[in-house]
Amino acid sequence: MDKTLKQRLIGAILLVALGVIFIPVLLDGSGYKSRQERSIQMPTEPEYPPLSEVQLKPVEPIYRKTPPAEPAPAIEPATPKTTPLKKPVKAFALQVSTVTVKKNAYALRDKLRDQGYSAYVETRTRDGKTSYRVRIGPELDMSRLEEMKKKVSKEQGLDGFVVNHP
Repeated sequence: MDKTLKQRLIGAILLVALGVIFIPVLLDGSGYKSRQERSIQMPTEPEYPPLSEVQLKPVEPIYRKTPPAEPAPAIEPATPKTTPLKKPVKAFALQVSTVTVKKNAYALRDKLRDQGYSAYVETRTRDGKTSYRVRIGPELDMSRLEEMKKKVSKEQGLDGFVVNHP
């Protein structure tokens, strides 16, 4: 391509680009003034509806100024019609572990709970030393705990023993 032709093409492209940029500025409605001059008018006072006062009737007090003439008759509490148990109910638990680290006791308890056992931790302090007993239960039937003892021994490798539940 000829050098003068290239210069003419570049010149034409620049003239078109400058026209696209500056012609909208010169035309009314899309120029500098129309984009920059905007007036925002705020109302001088906010318009709120007028408030009305509501007149209330005086309320009668609930309490009495003078004591009642006669005191109300005393109501005797109803006595339950249940018979006391002849002997106290005994409950048992299966103690599966005794540890001195609290974190280990609760970890074992959570592991047993995840497997469906109702496990809990009992804390005991003797001579300034704290131990944590992990137990399963309580159960009223000792034979159920004996079955659980065999199952836990087989599954977990924990050799437990049955104790009285407090």
